[in-house]
Amino acid sequence: MALLKKSWFEGLTNFMSKLPGFSRPDKHSLHFLNIAQFMGALNDNIFKLVIAYLLIDIKGTEHASIILAKIGAVFVIPFLLFSSTAGVLADRFSKQRLMMLFKGIEIGTMILAMIAFGYKSVWGSYCLLFLLSTHSAMFGPPKYAIITELVPKERVPSANGLITSFTYLAVIFGTFLASFLTEITNRDYVVVAAFCLMIAIIGFISTFGIRRTPAQGSDKKLNFLFVKEIYSTLRFCYTQKHLLVAVCGSAYFLFIGAFVQLNIIPFAISALNLSEVSGGYLFLSTAFGIAIGAYIGGKISKKRAELGLSCFAGMFIALFLFMLWVFCHHLTIVVILLVLLGMFGGLFIVPFDSFIQIFSPNVKRGQIIAANNFLSFCGVLLASAALYFYSAILGLSPSIGFAVTGCLTFLLSLLMMSRLSDLFLSFFSRFILHPLNHIQTLNLELLEKNPGAILILQKASWRKAMLLLSVAPNAHLLFRQDEKKRFPWFNWVFYSVQFVKSDATLQPLLQTAKERTDDTANPCILVESDKLPETLINSPGLFELFQGKASKFIYVNVDTSGRYVNISFNENPF
Repeated sequence: MALLKKSWFEGLTNFMSKLPGFSRPDKHSLHFLNIAQFMGALNDNIFKLVIAYLLIDIKGTEHASIILAKIGAVFVIPFLLFSSTAGVLADRFSKQRLMMLFKGIEIGTMILAMIAFGYKSVWGSYCLLFLLSTHSAMFGPPKYAIITELVPKERVPSANGLITSFTYLAVIFGTFLASFLTEITNRDYVVVAAFCLMIAIIGFISTFGIRRTPAQGSDKKLNFLFVKEIYSTLRFCYTQKHLLVAVCGSAYFLFIGAFVQLNIIPFAISALNLSEVSGGYLFLSTAFGIAIGAYIGGKISKKRAELGLSCFAGMFIALFLFMLWVFCHHLTIVVILLVLLGMFGGLFIVPFDSFIQIFSPNVKRGQIIAANNFLSFCGVLLASAALYFYSAILGLSPSIGFAVTGCLTFLLSLLMMSRLSDLFLSFFSRFILHPLNHIQTLNLELLEKNPGAILILQKASWRKAMLLLSVAPNAHLLFRQDEKKRFPWFNWVFYSVQFVKSDATLQPLLQTAKERTDDTANPCILVESDKLPETLINSPGLFELFQGKASKFIYVNVDTSGRYVNISFNENPF
């Protein structure tokens, strides 16, 4: 890493800072990061397809399937091999400096590509694709990890929405430009490589506009046993609230995207009687939808990572995948469904990526994003395996393949809803119930002043509990369970709803509430009466139970008798 400390870096940075547009890079860092990412994604998509066209010209169209399979494997392998290494580097060194270095490698790759294309070298083309993919794999962790260092925490979701949106716009333009440039240059691949070189130079220059960020000082050493490193990171994620679910949800998005991209061509041929080229263009409608959905997802999330939005979006993704099978012979409906599928895919991914960046510890953020990248590209390989399993082994048509994947997505969305039940129920209450009801609150500031307070919902019902969640999103609902009713599976399935065996004294409920109290959650005991039993309030056992723990009780009344829903918070008398 000594190259990062060379004096010419400082000199070039000073020179670039004097150019128009670079005079105030600290205010525009996110935009320059977006440019660098856009140019990299654009180059990836152009270069992959151009290499495919070149090799098909050399080998012949009869080898097209094998060539595309090899290109796909060569491009994915570096993400599996080097994601962990990139995460460790991102946590040890300045992320801005790392991105400058990797963009410099991209320029060198494009220069070598011009030579390889000139000699029509097959092995040279595969090696350069591997090198370009390695650059992308190494660029990913510092690219996403730096966002929290460039923008305030409340702007992270919108920043992710912007970058994801432009990434899929790059997919669209890259897919188009690969064919367009190949045609207008009359298959002069050296000229196309020169165009890719220009894109790489623009991406390199844009990294100078990103504010230099300090190294996080992680002492984590490189471990070339990357699978063990990934496993260790995922085990750490398991100890953090909802972090592992977010990592797996983000990875599943890439599985869905890869499967749709692979399956759309045979789907177009068999169900719509289109050519393979037309089938490839169909995927652009999905990419366009993802760009729109990612931008909207950033706007909806606003100041928090709305994982509840991801749960809803997952259900709609399952629905649209299933409807592709139902309307498989109607081109217009298929295009609409693919756009909607992409839109809800964008809504699905942005909250997950934002949550990972916000709630990952600073010294481990790069490693966690690297583990996420590793799982995501495992999802890409699984998409290929799923397509082979559906078609070659089970003999299913491509349209039924979409339906089966839709059913799988539906089941996984239900699982996500249960494990993220606190965030899902809160999102449902705030975005569905709250707009449908005229809600007024009294003394809501008591919650803000007393994080971790125990709530007592008086004269409780399911409807009142859901209305409470629209204004108290961190509430965990605790129900009293009769001895005769047993739901052992329920408490395991749902994260924020729990049934507790308790007698009329409610003391077991209070014991559970004490165990679940922290600064990020408000245990909420649902009682049938208007207050806790007098025998419990006056018993010395209550104070012994909470001895040494500064827990405050807040009574909640939800009045639904009039035109307005009145939710009031009051401190208890003891």
